[in-house]
Amino acid sequence: MTPAPRKPLFSSNYRLDILICLGLVLAIFIPYHQVAGHRFIEYDDGLYTYQNTYIIRGMCWDSIYWAFTNTDVANWHPLTWVSHLVDREVFGPHPGGYLLENVAWHALAACLCYLAFLKTTQSRLFAFSVALIFAVHPVNVENVAWMSERKSLLNAVFWFCAIVTYLDFVETRSFRSYGMTVIAHLLGLMSKAMSVTLPCTLILIHVLYLVYHVDKRTVSVEWKQCFKTFILPVVPLLVISVYFSAVTMSAQSVAMPGAGYSLGLRLINTLLSYRNYLEMFVHPTQLAHFYPLFGDDLHFRLAIPAILILSGISLGAILLVRRKPQLLIGWCWFLGTMIPVIGLVQVGAQSHADRYLYIPMLGLAFIFPVLFEELRSVRVYIRQAMIGASLMTLGTSMILSTQIQVSYWKDGVTLFSHSLETTGDCVTNVFLLATAYGRMERYREMIAFIDSKIAVAGPVNRGKLSTLKAAALSNMGKTEEAIDAAQAAIKWGDASVSAYWTLAISSFQLERIDDAVRYLARARALQKAVNQTKAVDVELDDRMTELQKLLNSVAAFKEKLLLNKENPSAVSHRH
Repeated sequence: MTPAPRKPLFSSNYRLDILICLGLVLAIFIPYHQVAGHRFIEYDDGLYTYQNTYIIRGMCWDSIYWAFTNTDVANWHPLTWVSHLVDREVFGPHPGGYLLENVAWHALAACLCYLAFLKTTQSRLFAFSVALIFAVHPVNVENVAWMSERKSLLNAVFWFCAIVTYLDFVETRSFRSYGMTVIAHLLGLMSKAMSVTLPCTLILIHVLYLVYHVDKRTVSVEWKQCFKTFILPVVPLLVISVYFSAVTMSAQSVAMPGAGYSLGLRLINTLLSYRNYLEMFVHPTQLAHFYPLFGDDLHFRLAIPAILILSGISLGAILLVRRKPQLLIGWCWFLGTMIPVIGLVQVGAQSHADRYLYIPMLGLAFIFPVLFEELRSVRVYIRQAMIGASLMTLGTSMILSTQIQVSYWKDGVTLFSHSLETTGDCVTNVFLLATAYGRMERYREMIAFIDSKIAVAGPVNRGKLSTLKAAALSNMGKTEEAIDAAQAAIKWGDASVSAYWTLAISSFQLERIDDAVRYLARARALQKAVNQTKAVDVELDDRMTELQKLLNSVAAFKEKLLLNKENPSAVSHRH
């Protein structure tokens, strides 16, 4: 059987498609260009860049080998690590370059999103509406303005490449196209494990393709034919997804505090999260970097509105399936692609996160082209004016909101202050804000902030805050106060590397050499255990090594003086 001819990616009017893609890039650049002047933040960025020994080394064989073999940061994503190694070679330690590259990857993903849905639906209106929302929706700011979320951007690029090549396979039954789909799926998984749901999404894409390609509807309703047409081609992709899911679960086992939550509590959080994501999509305000998860607040009665909303939307999509099957397809896309991150398997201490909506929101965006298509009965020029005005209003409002949201990512102090204002007092955001003050050397503000929180914190958190305060006092030269704060931290239960390090360096500055030796030995022992988990703080390691050399020099000098006192004749003989 001769394969059908392959259709070009661009339509015959390819110039218009290129202009649309350039328009998407411009729409992205307007709010995101400001990231060139932003800084790294204190949440994960250190592990991905300035505290990571392998990234600091740059592109070398040891770093490349490490990128493909480690499960640091509770993930196996070698392509993400390689992209950061390239960044280090090109931009050095300067964050602006890393973040502008994030913007470039997002722009590429938006253009591929347009092309993927154009190939799926043959409708520029459908493709542009969905791609525009993907490009400039405020909820996606976290994925672009946060350097550590490069993995989501890479994953999206390969996700859309897989859609394009899979549709080419559907049209031509070409082995090469299917092979390219498999490769794109593998590359996506090697960027971020979110791609485990791609095979099921390709089934939805295939159905959506048939909705808009009437001439291709030769599929029998007989289940064997449906299985052969829709399911069988994605089985190898599903097998790959299952394998990578197992790898990811193993890597993330260290980041699963949610194991302490019962299945019932996790189900309630799942329902609440679905509701929260719907609200974020429709009304993207009060967005924060971190939304805390409090088990005590997870009551079934709070989930009842979420159950009603989800049930109502599901019922409506099913009832309209004959007239508007796109709605049910989009709804299934949203529900299905959220499964890995919805909280059934709790990873991290957050209840939900903006970044998780990056790919799932595309399904919700189907509502806009469906509404526009309902205007077919209106006169052409009126319909075009209404659609144009709607898209202009939608795009402008999202760009303005995104511009404001991006500005919160200027630095850690700005970001975590905004998060505290949005979510209220949260231990994680409190620690992150205090740490951000310290990295920016705003020690007086840091101490004032910590003092305001210590009074209301529990004993353990009080100890951690006191450790941060001790570090700030030490950097300000207030060594006696720093020692008191560090000893108080240990008394409150925070016998950490930082506490003992502050005691060591402060004791050395006060010439209490014996105390400095004792505290440094304890700090180095604790840091060795931390380094074995690959959470290496290069700067702290270097400072410890430097202090150890100084203490060794002092000890050697004391020993020499002692020998001279015990053998004065040796001195007089030398003279």
